[in-house]
Amino acid sequence: MLAEQQRRAGSMTRFDIVVWNYDRLELFFRNFHKIRNIDPVRDRVTIVSTSPSMAESHRVEEFGREHKLVMRYLPRRNYGIDQLGRAEYFTGGVGDLDENLSHEYILQMQDHYLDLTSDVSRSGPEFGFKIKEDVIPDDVTFDLDRMEQLGTTHDLKGFFCDRADPWLFSLAASNYIAPNGGNFTIRTAAVRDEPVQRACRDLMRSCDNRWDWAVYAEFMWGVIFFQEGERFYDLKRDRLFERWNEEAFSRAYEPIFHRLKRFYDRPAFMRELLWRLRDPRTTATTMLRFALRDRAYGRVRTAWRRGSRRLER
Repeated sequence: MLAEQQRRAGSMTRFDIVVWNYDRLELFFRNFHKIRNIDPVRDRVTIVSTSPSMAESHRVEEFGREHKLVMRYLPRRNYGIDQLGRAEYFTGGVGDLDENLSHEYILQMQDHYLDLTSDVSRSGPEFGFKIKEDVIPDDVTFDLDRMEQLGTTHDLKGFFCDRADPWLFSLAASNYIAPNGGNFTIRTAAVRDEPVQRACRDLMRSCDNRWDWAVYAEFMWGVIFFQEGERFYDLKRDRLFERWNEEAFSRAYEPIFHRLKRFYDRPAFMRELLWRLRDPRTTATTMLRFALRDRAYGRVRTAWRRGSRRLER
């Protein structure tokens, strides 16, 4: 019934709350009260899960009935963690593209983002078990009515709400910010833009399921969405931004981004070769098998000569 009402509401639909889940669904459900003023006709909850099961699907249905909400449950393969999930959702690689982009805003988050108490929301002993930077700030809630009003008043492209504030970095003389963990809210019209669709597909093609790629993708959301001149609202600091500056953001991780971008700008063959060269277990026999597999002896020799000198960059 609620889903039918949403279809009738059409352009009046508002927030699609998308959760990237891997076996931590209860962390989101038990912190759901931090999202306020949900309109069951205009808002929706979408669970994209890399740990799909009948039990999980039934739990999502049960939660929807309990809170009288429209719920979607979309399984996807466990690859590229949540960062690849974003790119797939934005392009229709998981779910139906028109349905994915049917609401005015996509408010998307990791499964543990709203949680402040579980072990998965805290760092290890080497960092003193501190709450991770990709977790919601203390005493912050998402008031969807207020966010809707802010979006209309300021013609916002999106929102962010970072415990440690997004990372600031530059690329080709332009400044960007990257929200921690890739948790942010974006206007769906921006996702529909063809340059954004192409950038998401490029990001998907570069995915090698390594942790380095996930960090790279986290920065690339800044390049794709968070350009200067567009209006964004920081819900933690209750502040409107159109420009990114040193006073409000930190460049601490900028060198990491530039190193990763140089690496992932290379062709896939070259990236795989460099990974193998960095692996202490790699032997001459391993490299020969790699060359035979790809039937690319000349490319191996060229890549070795040109690429091995850049390993420490």
